[in-house]
Amino acid sequence: MIKLLLLALLFFLGYSFFQALFPSGPKGEKGEKHQSNRSKSGEQMVQDPQCGTYLPLSEALSANIQGQRHYFCSRKCRSQFKKKA
Repeated sequence: MIKLLLLALLFFLGYSFFQALFPSGPKGEKGEKHQSNRSKSGEQMVQDPQCGTYLPLSEALSANIQGQRHYFCSRKCRSQFKKKA
């Protein structure tokens, strides 16, 4: 009987340790901790006028060009757009 209780205790400790290492389980999404600071309702998406890529507003680079605010996915797209303007 004591062996069974010790085995159950060992299993419980192993399970608790595993849960501490992987809070969302082994199939959890990568980057989940990074996403936790965002709202559940989503975020506004903006389109890069140079390459047409859509990205979240919080990740976009912005620039005022000829009095208008534009959002870019990278410095390269921003500089190429500025050369055209």
